[in-house]
Amino acid sequence: ANFLEPIAVKKASLITGVAESYYHDVIERNPHLKNSCVFAAIPYGSEASDHEVVQQHNIPPYLFKKKEDKLQMVYAGAMLPKAYEPLEKIFKAINANRTLFNHTEFHFIGSGKTPNDPLGFNIKALAEQYGLWEQVVFEYPKRIPYLDVLQHLNAAGGVFILGSTEAHYTPSKVYQGVLSAKPIYAVLHEESTAVAVIRDSRAGMVLDFKGTEELDKIENSFAASFMDYSERAGRFEPKDTDHSAFDKYSARNVTQTLVNLLNAL
Repeated sequence: ANFLEPIAVKKASLITGVAESYYHDVIERNPHLKNSCVFAAIPYGSEASDHEVVQQHNIPPYLFKKKEDKLQMVYAGAMLPKAYEPLEKIFKAINANRTLFNHTEFHFIGSGKTPNDPLGFNIKALAEQYGLWEQVVFEYPKRIPYLDVLQHLNAAGGVFILGSTEAHYTPSKVYQGVLSAKPIYAVLHEESTAVAVIRDSRAGMVLDFKGTEELDKIENSFAASFMDYSERAGRFEPKDTDHSAFDKYSARNVTQTLVNLLNAL
């Protein structure tokens, strides 16, 4: 990377990332780009009509059975290396407050080591360590198609989003979570741009933390915070979500942003 980056960006006219922090260091390492290149933060967009089709057909999930007496949370996506520490704090909090989570399930979908290995577990060992495996925590490592993910989000009681100890990480799954019309519960670094997206759109709750120096906050606060969320989830009304705070993240609008930048070059 040290050898190739200067070559790759030397004559670049436009560099984008899902957040400014993704390309900040590129500018620092290649200061000449400040005068010759346009930079822009463009998050991954989500398409509302995809979710509408899935909701209209209401196809049942196939990875887990929908249970009316359980709050079934779905985490859909890869597991990041620097998300394990926050996850362990969450599992510790659940284990210490087991009775509070008797009616809760966390389903991790597509979180495996490789895309196609159904046995490439990343979550299982940690869940077993705290006695949560197949009681509170379930994992389906293999990636599934995009519309199948939406199908499982549609069947879920809520969307679980886990961030990283790195401030720059902004999970793109937030946007499909908002459009799923299910309440979001997220554990995110306080500097992640996703924090404002969730709060401004009133799509759910966020337990934020400052990074590795504040991991204990997750362990100490998660149980009470999640119980507050679970009570609110029962009263959640998708119509109360402020989609105007989310419109700029639609697939149409982020594409328009890219088109405008290209036209201006």
